[in-house]
Amino acid sequence: MRLPTAPDGSRGCSALARHTGEQIAGTAGRTIGWLLIEHPGPWRHPAFASPGLDKDVVSALAARITGHDVKPQLIKRPGPPRERRGPHRAYLAHVSRTSPWMRRIDFTDQAELLAYDVTAAEHPTPPDFGTPVDHTLYLVCTHAKKDPCCAVLGRPVAAALADTEAEVWETTHVGGDRFAANLVALPQGAYFGRLDPVSAVHTVTTLEKGGIVPDNFRGRCSDSSAVQAAEAALRAHLGTVGVDGVTHLGEEDTSDGVRVTLGHGEGLYTVSVAREEGPACPTTCSALEPSRPVHHRVVEIEGLPALSG
Repeated sequence: MRLPTAPDGSRGCSALARHTGEQIAGTAGRTIGWLLIEHPGPWRHPAFASPGLDKDVVSALAARITGHDVKPQLIKRPGPPRERRGPHRAYLAHVSRTSPWMRRIDFTDQAELLAYDVTAAEHPTPPDFGTPVDHTLYLVCTHAKKDPCCAVLGRPVAAALADTEAEVWETTHVGGDRFAANLVALPQGAYFGRLDPVSAVHTVTTLEKGGIVPDNFRGRCSDSSAVQAAEAALRAHLGTVGVDGVTHLGEEDTSDGVRVTLGHGEGLYTVSVAREEGPACPTTCSALEPSRPVHHRVVEIEGLPALSG
C-alpha cells in the first residue's frame, strides 16, 4: 500500500489531514445502537471475517442487525494479547441525549449471544437482560487492517488510557480514519479525533468528571452532522462545559444550509451551518482516488434572549 504523504514528508491519511487542517467537527458517523463483542484478535477487515470468530454466530448476528440502527464492533483490552480468565464480555449500548443506557453480557461461547435480542440497542428502553453498566466505556480505534493510521496512532493512546481509572477498550473501525487517533465514549456517543496520549488522557479525565473538552470534539453520533458541527462550535466558544451542558432544541433546513437551535444554561443560541464540499483528499490510506468529503461549516452563532417561562 502506498500511503498518502503530506508536504512535510509525514505519511498516512491522518498526516495529510492534519497538514491541511481538515475540519473534524461534524464528522461522527450517525449511529444510536452499538453491539460490542470481545474478541482478542487478530482482526481482519471486515471485522466479522476475523479468525477465531464462529462464522455461523457472526453470520446470524449480522443478519439480525441488517436494517437496524446497530453498529457492530469487536473490542479487546489494550496491550499485547494475554490469556483471558473468566468469561468474555459483550455490550449493548443505546446513545441518546435523553435516555442513554448500556448493558453487559458475559459469555464463554460466542453462540450464547444468539439468545439475546441485539436489536434492543436501537430502542430507548433498555432490555430486561444483561447487567446494567453505570459508567462510561471508552473505545479507541486500533483497526490496522482497516487503516494503518488507526493502529499507529491509536495504540499509544489506548496504552496511555489503560493507565487511568477509566474502562478502556481497543476497537475496530469507528469511522474517520484520517482523524486518527479516534476515541468514542459510550453511551454518550461522543466522538473525539486527532488525539495523542496526552490529549487523550486529558479528554477522558475531563469526561470522567462530567465535562467535554472541545478541542478534539467531532460530535455526538446520535446527531446529524450539522448539529454535531454546531455543538462543537458552541463548545469551542464556551470552553469546557458539562456533557449535557449543551442541549439540542431544534434544526431546520434553509436555502443555504441548516439552522440549529442550541441551549446552554440560561442562553439560547441559533447556529447557522453551511454545507460545502471540502478539497479533494484521500479519506483513508487505502483510497484509490481522492474524494471531496462534505463539510458542515459554522457561519454564525447568534445568541438570543433567554426564554421566559
